[in-house]
Amino acid sequence: MALPGWSHQASPFHPGEQTVQRRVGVRDKVEAIGRQVVRDYMPEQHRSFFAQLPMLLLGALDADGQPWATLLMGEPGFTHSPDPRTLRIAAETVSGDPLHGCLGAGAAVGLLGIELQTRRRNRMNGRIVAHDESGLSIAVQHSFGNCPQYIQQRNIEHVGLPATLPAAEHATTLDTAAIVQISGADTFFIATSGQPADDDTLGQHGSDVSHRGGKPGFVRIDDAQTLTWPDFLGNFHFNTLGNLEINPRAGLLFPDFARGDLLYIAGRAEVIWDGAELAAFTGAERLVRLHVERVIRLRERMPLRWVLQAYSPVLDHTGDWQAVAGAVALAVEANAYRPLQLIRREAESATITSFYLQPADDKPLAGYRAGQFLPIRIDHPELGRLHRTYTLSQAPDGRHYRISVKRDGRVSQYLHDTLQPGTLIDAQAPRGDFVLDAASSRPVLLLSGGVGITPMLALLDALAPPAGPRHRPRPVWFIHAARNGAEHAFGAALRQRTALQPQLRLHVRYSQPAQGDTLGASHDSVGRIDADLLRSLLPLDDYDVYLCGPDAFMRQVYWVLRGLGIQRQRIHYERFAQGEPLEADPDGPIAALAPTTPQPVTLVKSGRTIAWQPGGTLLELVEQHGLNPPYSCRGGLCGSCSTTIWEGSVCYPQTPAHAITPGQALICCAMPAGPLALEL
Repeated sequence: MALPGWSHQASPFHPGEQTVQRRVGVRDKVEAIGRQVVRDYMPEQHRSFFAQLPMLLLGALDADGQPWATLLMGEPGFTHSPDPRTLRIAAETVSGDPLHGCLGAGAAVGLLGIELQTRRRNRMNGRIVAHDESGLSIAVQHSFGNCPQYIQQRNIEHVGLPATLPAAEHATTLDTAAIVQISGADTFFIATSGQPADDDTLGQHGSDVSHRGGKPGFVRIDDAQTLTWPDFLGNFHFNTLGNLEINPRAGLLFPDFARGDLLYIAGRAEVIWDGAELAAFTGAERLVRLHVERVIRLRERMPLRWVLQAYSPVLDHTGDWQAVAGAVALAVEANAYRPLQLIRREAESATITSFYLQPADDKPLAGYRAGQFLPIRIDHPELGRLHRTYTLSQAPDGRHYRISVKRDGRVSQYLHDTLQPGTLIDAQAPRGDFVLDAASSRPVLLLSGGVGITPMLALLDALAPPAGPRHRPRPVWFIHAARNGAEHAFGAALRQRTALQPQLRLHVRYSQPAQGDTLGASHDSVGRIDADLLRSLLPLDDYDVYLCGPDAFMRQVYWVLRGLGIQRQRIHYERFAQGEPLEADPDGPIAALAPTTPQPVTLVKSGRTIAWQPGGTLLELVEQHGLNPPYSCRGGLCGSCSTTIWEGSVCYPQTPAHAITPGQALICCAMPAGPLALEL
């Protein structure tokens, strides 16, 4: 929360929090929300809530500037609010607590009131104005509520304290007992501070304590001095991460709810913003890693016990480290094919069917980003071995893939007519660049035609998750074009979502409504997507546009968007087949001319050198010589054929749409620029 000198009128968030909000792309919207929900007093509901609690979490700094999270306990009523700007706590830290003697007048504290049996919590940040024999008096600086996400429901029992308390145990690394406790933990609390690490003016900056919850074992023990955990979708205040942006020191508290022990861990934290592990952890927005410096164990210090009743339902949509390890291992073999088994199929329209696939081996699914596609290969009884790519039509859930295929051509017809539950097909790891701009906070416009709806469904899952009480604060317009109701896939499901999600606005336009189609029910207007429709639906704003559909549809709608003043770089589009970009990038690479004479191409793995003839691609060359490397599109769209260049260079007579990794060649559309060696 805001540091001293930062008035509530200026912003309820300090510079570190603002930095993280800006990085994630929610800065403006969260600022507006924060001014409404972050108060400089405690509302009556919060005052009565704190008064009924038997425990309270507190975060503050010790004499060395190290943040610690601690637990204060007492009979309900030990915490009370005599007025909206004051909180009284009639309790002391437990024996051996690292904050003992550090909670004097002037100290900044963060408080978390949490009621596990009802999964309620409220937050307060303030400053100690008095500490006497009756306890602490805290002046309120910020008060705000938190949603129940990730809180496990537990019932409470009062057992008292033993006559003799075991001595505190101190260490600088995690011992076996700590590793066992953390490995099974589903809850911990983290204390951080907005005080810069090189600032020795103790108590001059805000402190915070926050709750973290996940599946048992969601905190991974990398070694005896390193912990890593996922940071899930939250309220976008970023109190913890904002403090870490300023000061990496953090204090963790793991309560043993069954035994009454308290495990304190202090160290320095780093936030991991990208990487293979993050991409593979379903539901994780970031990872946080703590480098352990101090460990304190206080046994039997809690006179309370809690019995687990139910895990948070939100956890069903999060991953685990075992799945991450498997997915990361699979990513190393991303171009290798593996068997997937069809577990069910669903007709979405007269022409589109969804196929649900899960691993047929003992390895987990490779992770992916919403909007990407799945390369598959099939052995067609007449056409032989064929490769195709089909969009994944839902965001990742860690359990299965869903592809939604239009009956259009011999391969898709074969899938529709042949694939039944139990059928095996081979697939590579998902890939593709048609994904959300994660750094943007602009409103989103999804525009699709026909089967182009499939990647939009996955993007919509990521923008407005169908499960969980908290959604990303980005308004979404979804405009879809179809010929009629018979060919309109997922129509009923989308209508149901719009009724539940106010930030989602849906408009469906049919070009040729059929008998039985009802205006206002199956569709909202008749015609084609044009400038008049977009002007009538969309408020003036700076949109991120995602466009997908048949080539003619995309070209027409693209130039409608450009005519409305939407910048070229704001329009992202997915193409199902080879073709020129909808608009050339004036700053993009210039396509190169291929040689007009034969060139030697060495295949490093086989030790062969073969002659390339002008006019053909490298993929066509190696296929002529009996090789069958992975590919999908033959147009430089997907990257499936990316191959390492050992020596030489390649050229592209037509610039590929897929990004070219240095040292790699997209052999489906590349030609040698001269003598060449490839890892094939």
